[in-house]
Amino acid sequence: MKFPRLALVLLLTVGLPYCCSACASQQYGSSKDLQDFAAFKKYRMHLPEKQDSLCLVAVGDIMLSRYVAKKIKEHNDPNHPFADVKWYLQYGDIVFGNLEGPVTPGREIMVPEMVFRTDPCVAPALKETGFNILSLANNHVPDFGAQGLLDTMYYLDSAGIHYTGAGRNEQEAYAPRYVEVKGVKLAFLAFNDSAVVPDFYLAGDGPGTAVLNPVKVTAAIKKAAGIADFTVVSLHAGTEYAAEPDATQVDFAHLAIAAGADLVLGSHPHVVQKVEQYRGKYILYSPGNFIFDQLWSRETREGVVARIWIRENTVEKLEFLPVYINDDARPMILSGHEGRTVLEKLELELARETIPAWDNEKKLFVTGEQFVFQAGKPLGEYKLMQNQKFDLDSDGSLEEFILVNGRITVRSGSRIIWQSPADWWVDYFFPGDANNDGIQNLNLLVWKSGSFGPHKPFWLKEEDIAIKNHLFIFKLVAGSVKPLWQSSNLDRPNYRAALIDLNDDGENELVVTEGSYTDLAKRAVTLWKWNGWGFSRVN
Repeated sequence: MKFPRLALVLLLTVGLPYCCSACASQQYGSSKDLQDFAAFKKYRMHLPEKQDSLCLVAVGDIMLSRYVAKKIKEHNDPNHPFADVKWYLQYGDIVFGNLEGPVTPGREIMVPEMVFRTDPCVAPALKETGFNILSLANNHVPDFGAQGLLDTMYYLDSAGIHYTGAGRNEQEAYAPRYVEVKGVKLAFLAFNDSAVVPDFYLAGDGPGTAVLNPVKVTAAIKKAAGIADFTVVSLHAGTEYAAEPDATQVDFAHLAIAAGADLVLGSHPHVVQKVEQYRGKYILYSPGNFIFDQLWSRETREGVVARIWIRENTVEKLEFLPVYINDDARPMILSGHEGRTVLEKLELELARETIPAWDNEKKLFVTGEQFVFQAGKPLGEYKLMQNQKFDLDSDGSLEEFILVNGRITVRSGSRIIWQSPADWWVDYFFPGDANNDGIQNLNLLVWKSGSFGPHKPFWLKEEDIAIKNHLFIFKLVAGSVKPLWQSSNLDRPNYRAALIDLNDDGENELVVTEGSYTDLAKRAVTLWKWNGWGFSRVN
């Protein structure tokens, strides 16, 4: 059976910021107020604050040996297995998966051998795809002994990928890995069921993996949860190919949450299993295979990629992308009935949303779909707080970007290098190469009075002084933030945006969640591309 290869862009569900028109006039009381930035700002300042959400992308089992390695060699491309879903993973702030098999040099592994080996050339490809932390607590990472495990840690360290659940000794294996994103400190721990591995795979005085020992697991999670804002626990357990989680999975998942875990991610069954809410926390028992060569059944070819949105140290929303491993050993995106059939196994009430997509067979942009589970009650109107660090000028040092009360401040160390003007209200900022020149930009969604300021085109006689929305793009040059491109009043307000290479052509598309100046509740996602002097709409 042939399945369509679609790339889907999944965006944040946003609140309802101020919209200056008929709806807004009910809030301000007169049309005169709509021209008054002081009244606009006063209203926004009284809205509740919302911390920016961070996105954790989680996949299931990743096996890059045997037939998968053969396909990598045939295509002469370590990135080959990730090609159809790479864009989706790169959207996450953190990308996590279970790496089945050591990263170590060695002989070719043939089907049907039951030891795995990942070639070291794949480690940079994992990083390029977006993975920044992996679980090594499974029944295959120690397949090539202590040296294979030491090699794995060396090659992942060299690629800049964190790992958890294994180490040079028991203390390292049980130690959490801390990652800080958007001002939130996350802890990752991973544990391996001793029932699925021989004793010498487990860490002791020498290299090995962390075992599912109730006392040790509880102590490790409690310690991590006392330090981190949000704690993620990965459990490699269960019965292979079973449609339902077994007692070991359930007992240890519940134990992990009781000890302080905020989220539990499972692996090992190789098929999709349900999602459970327990004590207000979420357990993804098994996302199924992500990349594997178990092509002998539909169930082992299927999986889900989860995007887990975290805000104020709790799960806000879960988004699911169904995938299917094709005969070329790489996951493709499932849509329509086939995709919904996979998602039914999660046993969640999911909402379907249509969004822009790329059809990789027809080579054109189309309409796709996403599936969302709203964990918490959506907020109404709010003012967003953001805090991010990224290297805007590619000099090897991170600048800090802080958005509070509609004003963004850019710092280099302790020095403030730029602030947005006091007569702007910045709703949102996002990094990305907007004009595809290879240089990172600071991109702002701004409310302000006036369409052009000092740069009004000579052929326009009058200025539109209404408070409307704009997209402004900046670059950092020689320590100074300078404008690169600034829109006039937008026809429709933009509430969120992202820059993503949707069709893998080396150039970013601009994906925008638009609203309306006359209908406060209206939302639509549109797609745009840089044309050399501005943005042209693609769909």
